[in-house]
Amino acid sequence: MESLSIIAQYQVELLRGSTERLAERAIAFTGSIGNSRDQGKVLLIPDPFSRQGYFYEFRSTDIVYAEEQPSVSMPDGSTAPMVRLWIRKGATGLRIEPFHVQDTAHRLKEFFK
Repeated sequence: MESLSIIAQYQVELLRGSTERLAERAIAFTGSIGNSRDQGKVLLIPDPFSRQGYFYEFRSTDIVYAEEQPSVSMPDGSTAPMVRLWIRKGATGLRIEPFHVQDTAHRLKEFFK
């Protein structure tokens, strides 16, 4: 799902002009939209150019409001469009952080000696 289509879909009357009223109902998360295989889910990558990557997964039905943010750019000219998604309070989201599976027990033992 593209950032602009998400913004267009969820930019419904900003609760009649009050950010405070929006904050009563939702929590803001900012990042770049990632591709999800599930049409009912939205992936949000908080720092798209970070080497320490993680992302959030939310149900699209839990998005209360979406707004465009300034794009992030790299020195090589690559850019990532950013959005702020307001997610309904009480919703369940996932924070997904990939990691490399390896045996680190010996390193931990050395560290705590």
